[in-house]
Amino acid sequence: MNINVSNFRQEVSKVRLSKGAFDELLSATKNIEPEIQRDRFDAKPAFINSLLLPALSEELHRIRNMIDHESHVLILDGFRVEKLASFKSLVWTFGSLLGVPMVQNHLGHKVIEVYDRGGKSIEEGARYHQTRQGAYVHNDGVSDPLPIDYLILACGQKALLGGESILIDASAVYAELMAYPEVLEELKCDFFFDNRGMSDEEQLFKAPILSFSNEGIPLIRYFRVYIESAHLKAGVPLTLAQSQALDFLDTVLDQSSVQHRVLLEPGQVLISADNKFLHTRTHFIDKSTPRSEINDSEPLSDLNRYMLRMWLRKQ
Repeated sequence: MNINVSNFRQEVSKVRLSKGAFDELLSATKNIEPEIQRDRFDAKPAFINSLLLPALSEELHRIRNMIDHESHVLILDGFRVEKLASFKSLVWTFGSLLGVPMVQNHLGHKVIEVYDRGGKSIEEGARYHQTRQGAYVHNDGVSDPLPIDYLILACGQKALLGGESILIDASAVYAELMAYPEVLEELKCDFFFDNRGMSDEEQLFKAPILSFSNEGIPLIRYFRVYIESAHLKAGVPLTLAQSQALDFLDTVLDQSSVQHRVLLEPGQVLISADNKFLHTRTHFIDKSTPRSEINDSEPLSDLNRYMLRMWLRKQ
């Protein structure tokens, strides 16, 4: 396998929809806003005829091509709005045009609000998006046996301090681990995972941490806390070889040579190929006391760190 390590530290590409494409997106968003007022905004599909959006469709095709075949990650600018409800409808419409939205929890939600609820920690059973914890390198598809093609993380408001996104290309990780073939082989074997938060009934499944696409591109599935928890639930503790392989992997993930840090600004949307990119964030501090619920009528400027997350499969 021929991997060019020098590419890993390139700047994350930033793009912006043309005025014509963004106007088409706004028009499509207005068409679904009446539905949003009656139901949860992602309760019903955003029925949008892409044939009526020629400029936007062409630019979405270019974005997919970048994610699928080029950088595997980019930042889309220009999604800054005032009201939370408008932000939700804008992101929901855009994501529904980019791919097919996936269910992300046992409640059937296809858009997840990422903010600190001020409750349990990850170690106590909370999901990552409900906390302000950092330093847990992962990809989002770790709880679903089927991979996510596109991960969307849209920034409505940033934290008072911290909350940087840390991006790690699976190819960079593989290149570093090539010096340790016994570790690589261990990571290619099956580990236990669980569907934490995905259904009322907890289920375990097996999958390798490292695998490869049909084109030979390294793919990764990882969230150490979830893996360790799944092995305990299965009654199959990690072996010494497995634990050592995870220690090697964690050490590689902690190296600045494979990391790229991005502080998303309000109105920016991070899009990545979830099984080709790991990510985490730095711990953050908000300006106000955490809340478990946020009203859609609130202005984004009044909120603590607030993101919207979508998981998409290719159409």
